[in-house]
Amino acid sequence: MRLDHVVWGVGDLDAAQARVEEELGLRVDPGGSHEGQGTHNRIVPLRGAYLELLAIRDREEAAASPVGALLLERIEAGDGFVGWACRVDDVDATAQRLGTELYTVRRGTRVGHLTGVQEVLREPCLPFFGRSDRPPAAGDAELTWLEVSGDRARIEAWLGPDHGLPLRIVDGPPALRAIGIGAQTFSG
Repeated sequence: MRLDHVVWGVGDLDAAQARVEEELGLRVDPGGSHEGQGTHNRIVPLRGAYLELLAIRDREEAAASPVGALLLERIEAGDGFVGWACRVDDVDATAQRLGTELYTVRRGTRVGHLTGVQEVLREPCLPFFGRSDRPPAAGDAELTWLEVSGDRARIEAWLGPDHGLPLRIVDGPPALRAIGIGAQTFSG
């Protein structure tokens, strides 16, 4: 298991891109639309991972999708982290271990198979898990740590034994609070 990406839900992709470029000095690549979810994105490539800037593209389409509806609700509440993902070798086994549904997301020719997405959108201190046909990102900076707040035992049980992730768990309501990109802290 390894960190794959962090999802930053935003109301305006252009404004989010400008913030990332100004505050972090990182490039933002074009993304695309997620079929059936009503969302679109841009990507900040990091070494082995990425930061996804995610916004609502079509409110009706988002509202008609179980995941899109949760994203719509979260993003309309204001910009902020909505989740994080770990890449696993066997997403089916992870879904079985957690008792979660498998979910497929498509963006053009790219296909990702995920599990735990709906649970994470309700409890953002937890990651969702997936496998993807995309190669690992190649950026200049590295995603070095994540700070989450929530129930430590719940987080550790969700991740499984010996996860080895660079995770800081602090007291507070369930949330992804901040991430480290190189030596910088980004609070979304």
